[in-house]
Amino acid sequence: MKLFRPGRKGANTAAAAFLSALLCAGTGPAAAAERNRYFSTTAAGTTSADFLNLPVGARASAMGGAYSAISEEASAVYWNPAGLVQIPKLSAIFMRTQYVADISYQYAAYAHRLSYDSVIAGAVFLTDIGAIDRTDIDGTNLGTFAPRDQVFTISYSKAILELSDKDMDVSLGVSGKYIRSTIVESAKAYAGDLGIMTYNFTKIPYRLGVVMTNLGSGLRYDVDSSPLPLTFKMAGAINPFKNMLLSVDMVLPKSNRPNFLCGMELSTEPNQLTRLSARAGLNSQRIRDGLSAFSAGVGATLHFFTLDYAFVPMGELGTTHKISITFDFPFRSPIFDRRDRSIFTKMKSISYNKTGKKR
Repeated sequence: MKLFRPGRKGANTAAAAFLSALLCAGTGPAAAAERNRYFSTTAAGTTSADFLNLPVGARASAMGGAYSAISEEASAVYWNPAGLVQIPKLSAIFMRTQYVADISYQYAAYAHRLSYDSVIAGAVFLTDIGAIDRTDIDGTNLGTFAPRDQVFTISYSKAILELSDKDMDVSLGVSGKYIRSTIVESAKAYAGDLGIMTYNFTKIPYRLGVVMTNLGSGLRYDVDSSPLPLTFKMAGAINPFKNMLLSVDMVLPKSNRPNFLCGMELSTEPNQLTRLSARAGLNSQRIRDGLSAFSAGVGATLHFFTLDYAFVPMGELGTTHKISITFDFPFRSPIFDRRDRSIFTKMKSISYNKTGKKR
């Protein structure tokens, strides 16, 4: 008996259908009364926990946040959990960002391969806004308080083997989040992310991604509950040349009208275990907000370690600097250098001779 195996066109059509289902989930009959308010400019300020939108990873930030279709290391926990299945055996990322004013935030994630077609991961996100003076209605100083936010995430990514072959990888990912925010009082919430990603190994390789983030209960500090910043993204990336990557994300945020993100990366490889990269990005939402829309950065990979830096100006608010360290074991090869095009083959041990070439 032969099993039906959908082709490449079917997988990409499935991605489009997946996005339609996600949009219907957030804009069905129960949300009909809100459709004129959400997903438009009139929705600004109607959602809470905006720290959930702070980008993680210096590489992604340097590329303007256009990362939903190319996240293939531990930071995929944030960008698109479907990308986690592309890691080698394990991947970890550590990032610190000095944001505007005295605000800083940190992010750490770890991903581990369970089998050749499944990966589990976890992440921690922390913000530190610094000390703020606390006064009563008469202006009497009551000391200080220090607002903080915490997000704990666990993710699982699985290859859709029925749709994957030597010419295309298809994967699905899901994440669960525990969110805790403290101003003076504390509030907590639970949320989830869902994504799908395809790698298409055509003559000019390209990738597609669809993701929904922050679907869940709202934060409630007192009586009223404020909704989380639910966001839908459609993303694509292409490698027109061996050492060039172009990406674009179409973003549909619940708290604003749609916008787009663009990114570019140019790389050079002095040898098989070293890669140097320069990046740039554009964020159209920051243009509307009167902030600087451009970002830039550099990165260097040496064997298992990658050090990335991003410079993100924020107009009159100042500039932000991001540094992240990524560890991938074994060495994660770019698409063009893969011995087996599909990542979903049982992984064998990798060793290197004295010249640094794979045996």
